[in-house]
Parts: sequence; C-alpha cells; structure tokens
Amino acid sequence: MLKTELSPVKVPLDTDYLGIYLTNRCFLSCPYCITNYNEQFINQKMFEELEPQQWIEGLNRLELPPGIPLTFQGGEPFIYKGIWEILDNIRHKVDILTALPPQVTVENFKKLRSMEWHKRESPYPTIRVSFHKGQNDYKELIARIKELKKAVGLNMGLYHIDHPGYPDFIAEIQEYALANGVEFRIKEFLGKWNGKDFLGYKYPDSCEGKVMQKHVLCKNTVFPIGPDGAIYRCHSDLYAKRKDLILGNLLDPNLKLENVYRDCAFYGTCIPCDVKVKTNHLQQFGYTSVDIIFDK
Repeated sequence: MLKTELSPVKVPLDTDYLGIYLTNRCFLSCPYCITNYNEQFINQKMFEELEPQQWIEGLNRLELPPGIPLTFQGGEPFIYKGIWEILDNIRHKVDILTALPPQVTVENFKKLRSMEWHKRESPYPTIRVSFHKGQNDYKELIARIKELKKAVGLNMGLYHIDHPGYPDFIAEIQEYALANGVEFRIKEFLGKWNGKDFLGYKYPDSCEGKVMQKHVLCKNTVFPIGPDGAIYRCHSDLYAKRKDLILGNLLDPNLKLENVYRDCAFYGTCIPCDVKVKTNHLQQFGYTSVDIIFDK
C-alpha cells in the first residue's frame, strides 16, 4: 500500500489513448520493433517497474473520458509479474496489445475474480494479438486465440503489418483466420520498400532519426505511461527515456494532466505512432495523435 491516499486525476476530454507500459521487456526480439529508437532498443534502456499495487492505486485514481480504456502494452504486458493482480483490481476497462506468450492460458483468465475490465462495446478487438513474421507461428496463434475466445469469451483478434514484400503470405493468414473464426486485421506499413515510400505521416520529415527543427510547439492527445509510472509527452520521449521532460508520475500526489502545446527540441526524432495519419479510438480515419506548430 502507498503511504498516502492518492487524489483523483482528471484525464482531459480530448485524450484519445492512454498507453500503459507495464514493462519494456519482451519475449520476442524483432529487429523491426517500433520501440527501436535510432537503433537503440528500449529493451536495453531498462526501467524500474512499479509493483502491482502501485499500478492499481495509480491507475484507479484516473478519471477517464467516456469510452476511453487503458491500453496495456510494452514490451509484452503478459510477462509483467503482476498483470493478473492488476486485472483483478482495476476499475477501468482495459485493452491489451500482446504477442501472446506461451504462458498465457485459459486457466489464467478463469482464475480471475471478475472480467469486468474486458466488458465494453468496441468497434475492434480489445485484445489485439500481433503476429511477427520470423518470430512466431500464425497458425499456433490463431489456434490459441480460437481457444480463448471459445472458453473465456474474449474479444480477441490477430493483427499484422500490411507489408508490401509478401502480400500472398498475408492473404494466406487472412484466409486461415477466417476459416477458424478469428478476426484478422492488417495495420499500415510505414517505411520504404524497393525504393517506394510508404510513409503515411502528417509531418513528412518527423521520423528522420535526427533533429530537423530545433524548436516546435507540440500538443499530444496521447499519454504514454512508462514502467516506472512516469508520464511522457510522447513515445519519442519514452523510448529515448527523457526523464527530465516527463509530465509527472502516476504516484505523484499533485499530478495534473493537460493536453497543451509544449516546447520541443527533438522534432525529427518522432515515433511513427505519434505522427502517422490513422484511426482514432472510434475507428474514424484522419486522426493524428500530435498537432505541431512550426516556428515561422
């Protein structure tokens, strides 16, 4: 238990997403991982991790906007030692982004006292399992998803990047998933392939891996929360572990959250998930997490 009771914290109404990084550790080692910050894997920038009770008290103090869940991600959330204790005691709805490590079983979910965290209306699967080419087996994942959906009633689906290098293989996965009653969705490929540019960024030079503008003003409608409870301005700050620029900590008694324009000296080292044109939590296309004002 914490020494002092934490006061409620109102999350701004225009917030689209809260990314909860229970851990930055992962059981896979994908060379193309989005957490690869300028070829410096976040897994090498080890964070301290909150204890389960700290997560429970810190997250339960948040007053969320209508329809906005907490999204557990990472890293791999299911390798965090206390995820089941958190799910049993969280008062919010929870989405989970996972690669579904082998130790996650039907029995894990059946041991939970409540599944209230999972019960919400959503236009997409609330547990989103990622297939990583070269790292796991899509047939095995689909079989496990099918088992979990049937045994526990999980709203669960399989996701993969729409890579232009192997469309036939992606079609094969889609056909196999459909035949097994598992929803399969593809996410846009962001990068360059065979000389063609697939960068769907609102700000084209934002992910160059080097500073392109020494000063911009940036407002983010997403709050990435690191394994130690630190709340970052953006995913770039999280992956680079810019602790001197955090907005606060979940366990800070005086925490206040605002979506406002802030000075940034790192434009050009942005992370795609912050600057790409995508769907919001209502699946409406055209949304971008950040709005950037450039110096004239």
